[in-house]
Amino acid sequence: MSDPRTVLAYAGVSALGLCVGSFLNVVAYRLPRECMSVAGPRSRCPRCARFIAWYDNLPVLSWLLLRARCRHCGKGIPARYPLVEAGTAALFVATAAWTLPRAAFADPLAHGADWGVAGARFLVTAALIALALIDYDWEILPDQITLGGLALAPILVFAAPSLQPTPVIDDWTIGGRVVGEVLGPRWTAVVHGLLGAAACGGFLWTVGFLGSLAFRKEAMGLGDVKMCAAMGALLGFWSLAALLVAVFSATLIGVPLKMLGRGSYIRFGPFLALGAWTTMNDGERVLDVWAALTRAAAR
Repeated sequence: MSDPRTVLAYAGVSALGLCVGSFLNVVAYRLPRECMSVAGPRSRCPRCARFIAWYDNLPVLSWLLLRARCRHCGKGIPARYPLVEAGTAALFVATAAWTLPRAAFADPLAHGADWGVAGARFLVTAALIALALIDYDWEILPDQITLGGLALAPILVFAAPSLQPTPVIDDWTIGGRVVGEVLGPRWTAVVHGLLGAAACGGFLWTVGFLGSLAFRKEAMGLGDVKMCAAMGALLGFWSLAALLVAVFSATLIGVPLKMLGRGSYIRFGPFLALGAWTTMNDGERVLDVWAALTRAAAR
């Protein structure tokens, strides 16, 4: 970290995360409100309706300088805004540190391909944060992100096959020929994603359908199914590992909160986002941890 280029690279990733986090606050507020556009107009105070100047809209810094209040009317600004901005920056930095080789920070220009993959991971991370925030607030997962992600994922994995952990179908044989050698890494990743989308989305839909029959009410929203399908299109069969993380974390966190009276419905989107993010960045370690937990529980 003493190399100035490394420090500058991390600073750039942090700044990017802060700016994206600021935009995600806008997305989470406006996208569920069909009467509003994410593209415009400029942000304004919900109380006095005055437009917010650019110098009052700097991520985290403006909130601190304004002491969490609107410059014009004094209305309090929720702490959630800087927390989302700082959280997005932290996840971007963690994604870069977790997945990029050290040399990519010291000499970014020589590792353009690695940074391209990191950029794709940043895009997916931003989409997951937006879905988690909107599901938490509104109990919906917008089609603009889930179906948009389902359509975009094959393009992303074709451009950057390393977005996926090792494709499960890479060593499959058809007619005595290895799939990975026949299709090549790019098309193997695309086919792996399409199969993963059908497997993960179909599995969750089946669970929801059986749950609805058992409880005689909707047990799983279609938004969750669409999000799982998009996860599958990106991660392939590794999306099932992401689903395991989501179920485990929802059981560990969501169920106790529900028992304490914190809402009547467990919002599954944030947990799906957690599972997708951890699996995208280090799916093999996710499986190793899951295997260790399983062995410990069996003793």
